[in-house]
Amino acid sequence: MNHTASVSDYFKSPAWVKNCLLGGVCILIPVIGQLVLSGWLITGFWARGNDDNPATFPRFDFQNFGKYLERGLWPFLVSLVAGLLLVPVIMAMVFGSLFASGAFTPHAHHGNNEAFPVVLMIVMCVVEPILIIGFNFLLIPLMLRATITQDFKESFDFGFFKSFLSLVWKEMAVAILFLMLLGIGMMIVTIITCYIGLFFAAPVVSYAWHHLQKQLYQTYLAKGGRPVPLSAKLMDGPPPLPAV
Repeated sequence: MNHTASVSDYFKSPAWVKNCLLGGVCILIPVIGQLVLSGWLITGFWARGNDDNPATFPRFDFQNFGKYLERGLWPFLVSLVAGLLLVPVIMAMVFGSLFASGAFTPHAHHGNNEAFPVVLMIVMCVVEPILIIGFNFLLIPLMLRATITQDFKESFDFGFFKSFLSLVWKEMAVAILFLMLLGIGMMIVTIITCYIGLFFAAPVVSYAWHHLQKQLYQTYLAKGGRPVPLSAKLMDGPPPLPAV
């Protein structure tokens, strides 16, 4: 796993500035924009055969808007369903911890619950990140399979899910932590630049997310994992960038 390459490879494309600008425009489009941005990245990482050269990563082209939207739809639907099922559980655990701290601390019945702010900080700084990591552990195999198969039903394969977690759970943990730190760094850049930097940071973070997914899948195969048949919908990639 090469975590730094998931960011640095983005800037090896001659069109990285244009990709940032057009990717930033996508962020302005509610919901659909994120699907289109994801579809462009899926095209670049999965629809080029054996070409993994970041310098030939396809330019973002609004003429392929429909194709990008179609390719980004299936991972989005899978993540949406997973979120609807798992987010309430996570929220119940978070608020349950807060409620328990308010109800069972020694001074709770006297209206002087001094321990509550401490518990709140622990929940926000420790419990919540652990739950986020756990959520992503469940989400990554589902989204990865949805990306490769371009099918909703095929995304929920328990055999693949179990095999993927057992073979690359350590790599997943490191990748998730890296993305969390990258997100924090990009958030700082966004605030410093009065949120203008968001339009440049969002495509880079999305690129890193898809880059790491591809690396995790390659690591999974290298450890003896069962290959997932690539959908025919991903066989028609765009032409490569012209030589510079």
